[in-house]
Amino acid sequence: MKYPWARYATALLAAAFLLHLSCRKEDTNRLEYEIVKSSVDSFPALEVRMHFAPDNGEVTYVRYDDKAWGETGLFNSLREVRLVGGSGALVLEPDSSRVRIAHPDGSGPITLSYKIVQDTPGPKDAHSTYRPIVESSYFHVFSHNLFALPDHYRAGDAPEAEIGLTWTGWDPEEVIHNSFGSRQRRQDLGALPLDKFHSAIFVGGDFRIYTDRIQGNELYLAVRGDWIPFEDAEIMKLFRETVLAQRDFWADHSQPYFTVTMRPFPQERGSSFQGTGLTNSFATSMSNNEETDIEQLAYLFNHELMHNWIGNTIKNEDEEAQYWFSEGFTEYYTAKNVATYRIGGRDWGFFISNLNETIRLLQASSVKEAPNSEINYDNFWKNPEYGKLPYRRGMLFACYLDLQLRAVSGDKHSLDDVMRDLLEDSRDEGQKISHAHFLKTVNAYLPEDLTPFFNRHIVNGEALPLQELFRQLGFDLQEGADLFELGFDFSPGYKAVEAVDPASEAFRAGVREGDRVVSRSVYLGNTQKQVELVLERGGKRIPVAYYPIKKAPVVQLLDNEENRARFMK
Repeated sequence: MKYPWARYATALLAAAFLLHLSCRKEDTNRLEYEIVKSSVDSFPALEVRMHFAPDNGEVTYVRYDDKAWGETGLFNSLREVRLVGGSGALVLEPDSSRVRIAHPDGSGPITLSYKIVQDTPGPKDAHSTYRPIVESSYFHVFSHNLFALPDHYRAGDAPEAEIGLTWTGWDPEEVIHNSFGSRQRRQDLGALPLDKFHSAIFVGGDFRIYTDRIQGNELYLAVRGDWIPFEDAEIMKLFRETVLAQRDFWADHSQPYFTVTMRPFPQERGSSFQGTGLTNSFATSMSNNEETDIEQLAYLFNHELMHNWIGNTIKNEDEEAQYWFSEGFTEYYTAKNVATYRIGGRDWGFFISNLNETIRLLQASSVKEAPNSEINYDNFWKNPEYGKLPYRRGMLFACYLDLQLRAVSGDKHSLDDVMRDLLEDSRDEGQKISHAHFLKTVNAYLPEDLTPFFNRHIVNGEALPLQELFRQLGFDLQEGADLFELGFDFSPGYKAVEAVDPASEAFRAGVREGDRVVSRSVYLGNTQKQVELVLERGGKRIPVAYYPIKKAPVVQLLDNEENRARFMK
């Protein structure tokens, strides 16, 4: 569909941009984006027209990440890149994640136009939402997949820009909603750090918007689709409970605007979900079936909101190297806050159950004692075992440390004090989380230096002595639990069976190396659900079903009043 008024709006926007530059005495990083409802070969698209000052000299580079957040080939979603304002010649350089613009020295402002399309067909599941979703009824795009940035604007230790957004060609009933506002066709974001701008969610189309206030601060929920497991009112109630509890915990009601986006996706069996903590927001996607429940949503909301402080305010100095903190401590405080504030009616039984499950899942992991150095970008995003390792190891380390701090201080101090100190340092001094800064902060509350213990169990990956600590503190324990063990390895693409453990339930049920996988139903990590396979061997189809269980001498806490009381102190 053509929008004749869009050309007129673009001309006005470009003129305003030129006037803005001419009226400023000092140089400024001003970025104007116009987002136009558009199409490419009859498929829906988002056209972005960006207005900016060129770099000094004769070449300007504009960055659009071809590889980000575990995704590669993101340039496939970039179409019809052209210069519509200013003079110059374009060259796309996807291997370098940039667009090269050659122009005369001293040339004026540039207007670059490009279109964003959904580069894979069909509805997106939880594991593919980091690519742009642009469909006829809605769009769901993270800002690094939508807004290119001039490289020279990104120079310096803490680059920022004055950013304006104009949304053109959208019908009045279509929602425009994002990390910076709701239902606004014109958004002036002011001077904004570019890392915050590029950590945001932008949605639009047939989303439903709900609003609330807590201590004068606005909350927005943007949700779409017909949900099977819960009603919109339940979602909004849980959202409010979560925000109130966590802001009370941090003693921080300073954020004037916060939003959550929720996108359902179809999934025939099992449940899955994904969430991402962002600037003023978090974005979620969930399977929409009867196996998804409100408890999963409570976990997801609390985990992602906790990133508003752990990860977004208290930032990692070296992203993957501190995932044990940003993900693991977030896991711990997710469970702890749900229990403390009884979010969704959950109590300390929920916490103990969550802790026991984490102990089992870490013990069952094939990389449970991998050193922290192996939790790198490629392993984290490509290997599920490494992807979950910092969550589990970090959560158990946080629990261990919390109990130790309380024990040595006679319950005068806890890990809560450490977390609030870290938050204060990040806000007052811009201090990021490094191993050294974390240890310095914790050691202020301990009689002995934590460094050797930290190096042994976090840096080197040695198993934590949880059983020893639980016994010292008088917890009621049991030894022995069922661990999840699939018992064999899938080939790439899940098309065949590779190595099979001859001592596993899979082998006893009849799974053999070399079998072709015709169909599969696997609830990863769940020992209560059978693995169901149809295999093909020698031209015959063989149905197989078994419980993926391995007995192991793993410590577990009993869920009784005595143990609950020890955590509630």
